[in-house]
Amino acid sequence: MLQRLRRYRQRAGAAARRRECAPARAAGLRDLAVAGVLALLLFPFNAITTLAAAGDPAASLPDADQQCLGCHSSEGLTKRAANGDTLSLHVAGDAFARSVHKAMGCAACHSDIDLKSHPGATRDIQSARQHSIERAGVCRQCHEEAFKQHEGSVHAARVRQGSPVAPVCAGCHGSHSVSPRTAYETCIGCHAAALTTHRSWLPNAGLHLEVVSCAACHAPAVLRMIDLRFYDRTAKQWVSEKEGLARFEPLARSIDTDGNGLDPVELRKVLGELNQGAAGLSWTLRGRVELRTGVEAHQLSDKGKAIKDCESCHRNGAEPFRNVTVSVTGPDGRPVRYPAHESVLSAAFVLESLPEFYAIGGTRSRWLDVLFVLVLLGAAAVPIGHMTVRWLTRKFLGKGGTATGNPQDRNRREE
Repeated sequence: MLQRLRRYRQRAGAAARRRECAPARAAGLRDLAVAGVLALLLFPFNAITTLAAAGDPAASLPDADQQCLGCHSSEGLTKRAANGDTLSLHVAGDAFARSVHKAMGCAACHSDIDLKSHPGATRDIQSARQHSIERAGVCRQCHEEAFKQHEGSVHAARVRQGSPVAPVCAGCHGSHSVSPRTAYETCIGCHAAALTTHRSWLPNAGLHLEVVSCAACHAPAVLRMIDLRFYDRTAKQWVSEKEGLARFEPLARSIDTDGNGLDPVELRKVLGELNQGAAGLSWTLRGRVELRTGVEAHQLSDKGKAIKDCESCHRNGAEPFRNVTVSVTGPDGRPVRYPAHESVLSAAFVLESLPEFYAIGGTRSRWLDVLFVLVLLGAAAVPIGHMTVRWLTRKFLGKGGTATGNPQDRNRREE
């Protein structure tokens, strides 16, 4: 009897608790339903926003840089200088995110900006030109050696003379979109007539500008080299490695066991490994005349001092051909180079990379020299052999031979 009464009281208490919790449970269900409806309504917007951020390189920038871009990514943001010049304050976030300065962030170059009071009262800028020259001093903080090289260049001399168009750092390299470019891509921005000018005196000028760095001739005091760069014949472009997937340098180090640079056998192994699984040799090598260090490209001389002597390169034992590297374009656009032996230029499998700038005796490649001579001899042998046979035939017939010849001619000679 007592047990039955205890069970009754437990059921009654449980029912009372359910009645007390019913309003809260109903409110919770209502909140859950509202949240679900809002999630369904807002899902497309959230998904689009997330996908856009994933596809936007600027989304990977830190919060401090994002704060700057909050204003400076606006198109048409400008400032008026004292002389009336208009300075653009627009920064393309995606271009900055791809630049070599991304890791530094905005504050590295703009340390004079106090975000607590910015924009606020800004300093006066007299002109766009004056601003560019002043900002070049910021580059010196990190690029002291390049700055020293530039100080002795023709460009710096023009700036000191007051030329309004002589380039400073940003003129060649850009400001917020600094990225590695070839010398020709950089120089042609101002020297658009370079090809026409060179054609007036330089044989095959277009090919020279393609495979010889501008500074290789216009910085005559600088040491040069031959860089064998990987080229994808299928995609028809220079090979570029992806971030976190570097293959070339680790492979070259593992094959170059003695650490003294790639010899012909080792370079052939590197080529074979990189082309493994591909149909034929998709990755090949193309030779270029480059400076040994990119910093020295800033040491440009007046065009009157530029190298114009063909024998500087096109002779056996020329200085560039005694220094060889093999390279691939890194993820940031800069070349990743590995040293190689001079002897690789004489290897048969490298010949394909050299004809673009070959001159007999100028590549230290005996294979090419011998091949060139054989082609000349073969071309000359056909007409010489033909004339010799004709001469012998006429001489034989002239002595009264009857083996060949026209019967009418023989009759006339007999008469």
